[in-house]
Amino acid sequence: MTDANTLSRWRPHPLVFIYCALAIVLLGSACFCGIALLIARWYQPESAVKGALAGTVFFVAALFLSLRRCSTPELPAFRGLLLITAYMTIGVGGFFLLFVIQAVVFAIVSMIAIALVSLFRKDTAYARNHFRQLIEFYRKHRMYQ
Repeated sequence: MTDANTLSRWRPHPLVFIYCALAIVLLGSACFCGIALLIARWYQPESAVKGALAGTVFFVAALFLSLRRCSTPELPAFRGLLLITAYMTIGVGGFFLLFVIQAVVFAIVSMIAIALVSLFRKDTAYARNHFRQLIEFYRKHRMYQ
């Protein structure tokens, strides 16, 4: 599925969109709750919600930056996340969500890390190449039904 023509004709199942969105929402809510607990423990509890909202906004900004940095004309980064989600989806049910959600969350965190590292590199194709390698890794180790 790495051919550009095949990728342009690929239409993911609607559940793939739902699982990818669920992973993004769970990662954002984990960011919100984690920052709220840290601020409430070490600082004033009244400012925990404001700090958690600021941390969640920072996470969304980092996600959009990484989507922009890792995109190529033939493979947008969000489509790459959908590919990773489809590779890890092994069916419909509750048990496989243990695999697909963790795999997509790891891919999102890896994509953000790749984008942040690429900010300090002079090579402009660093993020795109490493994101493609991440997709290829998931393609090689995908789940089969």
